Amino acid sequence: MFPSIVVLDTPELVGTWLPLDTPILNGVTDPTAPNDGGKGHLSAETMAAKEWSMAQRNWHTAGTLRLKNPRLMWSLWVFWEPGMTALRGWYINIDAPYKRTRLGFDTWDMFLDVVVQPDRKRWRYKDEDEFAEAIDAGIFDEFEAQEVRDTAAQALQIIAENRKPFNSVWGTWRPDPSWTIPQIPRDWEDV
Repeated sequence: MFPSIVVLDTPELVGTWLPLDTPILNGVTDPTAPNDGGKGHLSAETMAAKEWSMAQRNWHTAGTLRLKNPRLMWSLWVFWEPGMTALRGWYINIDAPYKRTRLGFDTWDMFLDVVVQPDRKRWRYKDEDEFAEAIDAGIFDEFEAQEVRDTAAQALQIIAENRKPFNSVWGTWRPDPSWTIPQIPRDWEDV
């Protein structure tokens, strides 16, 4: 769970702001283990076996703007350097289409991601090993795995063609300085 500030909510695009140090909930195998700085990931086998629970951590990467067409299988995350001085990069997160809940939006990460440089001319896949493990663990069948790969390729095509949201104002967007850090709702388990 990533408590966020809704920046934009239309049928075509949902934008949310996740400030640095926002309390979040991560899946963990041992909730009593010391915080690893949010860098640990659940293995695909652990996820498939549902042998995990949620633990509170703080968002550590950078303030992050997340942009998503709620019907598509990917979202665009925009990261800035400290102090929001310059664009650090674009991040294509392959994830399920949004489902609205009373608390916001539900989705699930599909392991494979694409890291795109600020100039949008260079990119690389991320977490290909975790994606392969998810296939081996039975989280994805071959058809679903190909759908994930095709989604990543479609997002990269949008980059190559300089289409929205890459050609828009989002690279120069900045959060309202008066916004406060969102909190985890007390009844988050009752979605």
